[in-house]
Amino acid sequence: MPLERLTPYLDALASAAPVPGGGAAAAVTVAQGLALLAMVCNLTLGKQKFASVEDEARTILDRVSAMRSEAMALVEADMAAFRGVMDAYRLPAGSETQAGAKREALTNATRSAAEPPCRLMELAAHALPLADRLEHIGNPNVVSDVIVGRLLLVAGIDAARENVEVNLRNLPPADAFVAAMRARMDAIKPSRDKASALSLKGS
Repeated sequence: MPLERLTPYLDALASAAPVPGGGAAAAVTVAQGLALLAMVCNLTLGKQKFASVEDEARTILDRVSAMRSEAMALVEADMAAFRGVMDAYRLPAGSETQAGAKREALTNATRSAAEPPCRLMELAAHALPLADRLEHIGNPNVVSDVIVGRLLLVAGIDAARENVEVNLRNLPPADAFVAAMRARMDAIKPSRDKASALSLKGS
């Protein structure tokens, strides 16, 4: 693939336009990690020396391919959610009624904007055990690609968490939604930390 095809995305990311931004970049990072895991599967399948793990490698390939599609869908979801926040900020607030409606719209839009990156964190975390398994059964000639893929998943988790947090900081600390989102993110931390340690050890 000509790398020039990446230029429009990178140009858009570098521009002054509000989207794509960090949330989209996090999702693309996770998608790249999943693509590398798929590559390792494809370089394992169809080779006699790996015949004993053929079915398992194919199952992993199917799973990471589906996850990659979801990660790319989250790029669009993140951008749409950000636009929703911007639309809420543009609402009039000249009267008490308008101000109240604007506050409610901002709260709802901010909650919605926190969901795509949180889902991305969970998606990447679910892929980490697949990377661990591939490191053991995949073609050893591309084990470094498993490690890079896992590092990208970890980076995506960290980047997505910041995108969740930036939205949560705009909500009341006592909001039950904030506590629920933090609980979801905290549940991911052990697998994220294990994957980071494994990748650094492997490198």
